[in-house]
Amino acid sequence: MSTIAIPASVIVVDVGTVDPRERHSMVFDTFAGLAPGQALELVSDHNPEPLLEEFVAELPDGFWWRGEKGPHDLWRVLIVKPETALD
Repeated sequence: MSTIAIPASVIVVDVGTVDPRERHSMVFDTFAGLAPGQALELVSDHNPEPLLEEFVAELPDGFWWRGEKGPHDLWRVLIVKPETALD
């Protein structure tokens, strides 16, 4: 299993304030703008499993994902753009 270093700077994207129809495209656009080795932290009021499935379909070896449900039923997901392809 590959490990990845957590980047020093992370862009936070809170989708709770975004129209639900625009959330996935906003996350993908933000991710596309990241340089290799950078990350975004997604904050969501619901389980982001459908977004993960979309990432797997679109970028099968192009991201690293770690998520957890926290206090107040908020999900926090770190999505990293790896510097090299994942094994």
